[in-house]
Amino acid sequence: MLGVVLEAYRAHLGGSAVSPGATVYDGDRYSTEEGGALWLRCNGALLTVAEKSAVLVRRVGNDTQDGEAEAELVEGALIFSTARTGILEIQARQAHVRSAGAGRTVAQVSVTGPKELRIYALRGALLFSYRGENKTIAEGESYEVILDPPEDGSAKKQAIPSARRHKAFLLVAIGTGAIAAAVTVYEHMESPDRP
Repeated sequence: MLGVVLEAYRAHLGGSAVSPGATVYDGDRYSTEEGGALWLRCNGALLTVAEKSAVLVRRVGNDTQDGEAEAELVEGALIFSTARTGILEIQARQAHVRSAGAGRTVAQVSVTGPKELRIYALRGALLFSYRGENKTIAEGESYEVILDPPEDGSAKKQAIPSARRHKAFLLVAIGTGAIAAAVTVYEHMESPDRP
């Protein structure tokens, strides 16, 4: 057992509708319809799966009690909240996002294309990893992430010896206006009416 479904609206486990109180197991795949939403508590972390999204949850390692959980974002967007590091990692397009600090972390991760993500660090810092390269994203920062960015293709670039390494990802800063939707969902999560 990894956790429990807190709320579900137009949400599915595999091909069946899911309802609040359902148990979350290792390997479960959840999806939401247009206008749907899903709230999961997994291993002490809160996951909010946005509309038209799909996520696969699993346990990392062999520890059956307090081991780390992983949520693979297949499509769409999710917001996660953790009280400490080491309890949840988000995977999207083979990239990994986790809390970088000891305190509470709240962040949004969105899949926006085959090689593109959007990451917002709403509270606390994040550690972003992809193909052996890492970047810390500070609280309040938001980025468009381009995975495996193309080289410029010029003959001069092609003449550079292969010993020079190609960058695995490119981060493009997003202005504060772009995170309004994420802040709205975060405030909804922080509401006293919410568990």
